[in-house]
Amino acid sequence: MTAASPILRFWVDMATECVRRDHTPIDSAGDQRGPFLTARALGMAMAALHDAKAIAEGRPGLLDPAPAVPPGLAGASPDLAAAAACHQLLLKRYPKQAPFLSPAWIRWLGLYNPAGSGGASEPAGRAFGDAVHALGGNDPTFAAAGMFPPPPIPPYVHAPPPNQPTQGYSGGLWGNANRLASVAVTGFPGPPGRISGAVVNPTAHFVADFDKVKVKGVNLGSTRTADEEVMGIFWGYDGPPELGTPPRLYMQVVLTALDAIELDKVERLSVNDELAVIAGAALAMADAGIEAWHYKYAPTHMMWRPVVGIQNAQAGNGVAIPGWLPLGRPDTNGTGLWLTPDFPAYPSGHATFGAAAFGVLRMFLVEKGVTAFRKNGDDTFDFDFVSDEYNGRNTDARTGRARDRITRGFTSLWSAILENSVSRVFLGVHWQFDGLTQRNSAGTDDEFAAVLPMPDKLGHTGGVWLGSQVAKQVAAKLGVSATTIAASKA
Repeated sequence: MTAASPILRFWVDMATECVRRDHTPIDSAGDQRGPFLTARALGMAMAALHDAKAIAEGRPGLLDPAPAVPPGLAGASPDLAAAAACHQLLLKRYPKQAPFLSPAWIRWLGLYNPAGSGGASEPAGRAFGDAVHALGGNDPTFAAAGMFPPPPIPPYVHAPPPNQPTQGYSGGLWGNANRLASVAVTGFPGPPGRISGAVVNPTAHFVADFDKVKVKGVNLGSTRTADEEVMGIFWGYDGPPELGTPPRLYMQVVLTALDAIELDKVERLSVNDELAVIAGAALAMADAGIEAWHYKYAPTHMMWRPVVGIQNAQAGNGVAIPGWLPLGRPDTNGTGLWLTPDFPAYPSGHATFGAAAFGVLRMFLVEKGVTAFRKNGDDTFDFDFVSDEYNGRNTDARTGRARDRITRGFTSLWSAILENSVSRVFLGVHWQFDGLTQRNSAGTDDEFAAVLPMPDKLGHTGGVWLGSQVAKQVAAKLGVSATTIAASKA
């Protein structure tokens, strides 16, 4: 899938490019905007690519339940069938990008013209792409906003921020969408101290998270360091032009890791290995989006964002600060300031998506002998990455000028999971418990993590744990052993 195998990598790159274009008005009017729809489209596109090739070669696919296999796919030209399936899926999910995608197909045929092209392989692949797309036939209904009671909205419940009074509730029904490669995760706890939408018991955990975000995430007068501010923006991708949403970012990280392996450890992974882990990471994100949005809008979980919660703090869980505003999601290439995403805080979508994608990757790489787990579950895979937020071209909404090009180094994929999660605190758009918590010494409760936890100390509260549970299910479908999955600890 990397430089040594460009035939199908072409379509992986096309899928991520569709996400960028979908959020860039000059390139496209938008078809699948927003994080959960982006994850869905990427998951389906990569599944169509992987499963069509696998079925053509006589191997099982990853989709569960699997779509019907069209006549002619078994025994078809694997590369041609896979490319046609992915191209067809992208046309279905991004119909407004047909003027971009149709020439791309001609270009691909001209560049690679795989052996066995023609005949039944292309129509069989396209029929399979249609079948994968049909798995999400009710997606438009589920993507619509949910219905919520009119104001006054009770404490602790997500509400439009005071500086964004017309903000809606994105994806209120998305938790009902059908999963593609996993089953629902149960036993996921609510936010610290929450009893109902109007009752949250005073807890030291809530107070600690409240105190952290109020000083680290505020727009002016913050105590965050320069590195913490860079961290917050680095992992942003909050739907702006030229960047898109977090699932595109996490797929970029997965591809960067595979490129590095290709350069440093030649022939450690086969083409089918690389395609499998790419599809697995994408499917994990697609299903993680359903998990996260299910719990975001569950009555026991629907938590307010800091911009609402800090201004309206309740006795015992912080002291209200009227007028408090966050640094906000980076409105890269735009002009908006102090903005908050339009869905509830808990669990963090960033944390859930990132843990799902990177969790699949790290377990797969350990299974293949590329990296290893330490006793605490941390992995030994180190890598560098340049985010499009800091690629030297995209502009900061506060200055109107291009940000510097910054490369961040990571000692492990787990460290990237942690940094991605806590980055949202430094923007002031999440409580830390939205993403991660730490198990106490007795292992009986979750608590505030002053030092970010290793996998063996991770609490069950927050999106990192939730995404990790999806990752384990998908990793098993990739052939990762129960022993390796257990050693991941998360």
